[in-house]
Parts: sequence; structure tokens; C-alpha cells
Amino acid sequence: MCVVIKFKRYARIDSLLRHYAEKLQNKDAQLILDAGVSDATSAEALSKFVWQVVDAIHEDEENKVVVLGSTNNIEMIPDLEYEISNYMRDAGFYSVWRKVSEDA
Repeated sequence: MCVVIKFKRYARIDSLLRHYAEKLQNKDAQLILDAGVSDATSAEALSKFVWQVVDAIHEDEENKVVVLGSTNNIEMIPDLEYEISNYMRDAGFYSVWRKVSEDA
């Protein structure tokens, strides 16, 4: 089952993830953001990408890189976790998200 990604509370998370998918040249993440998670493999790929985004947010903040109009997007990390957790729960892959998060 494929559940298209729609962020309910923090819509700006979509823009954040799409920015970093492009910046990090992660074609798989771009496809998943467009089509949604369809299986455990895509759930794992999205989960790993989210943690790459967290690292990139920290790096951009340290280097004063403007992303989405701000040089400090660290405050978006809890919103990101909230949205991804809810999405993965709805898609039936929350356990994949938790496992990748524990390993990150």
C-alpha cells in the first residue's frame, strides 16, 4: 500500500525535505516524496534520508547557509520528527522509522 505524503500540522516540512533532497541530490528521496512510501525498503530509505536532513540542517546552521529564508532551521527538527512519525504510523511503517532512528 502506498500512502502519499501529506504533512498535516507542519506543511513547511515538505518544503524542507524537498530542498534537501535536491541539495543532497537524493533521487530516491525525491521519488518517495512525490509518490509516498510503498514498502519497507522505501520506508527505510525515507527514514535514512530524514536523518541526513537533520545532519544537513546542523551543518547549514553552523555555516550560516540560508535555507527557506533562515540560517537557523534547527527549530524545525522536532516538527520534522512529529510529521515523519505520524506519516510512518499511518503508512504502517512506524517500526522501520523507529529502527532507523535508533541506529542513527
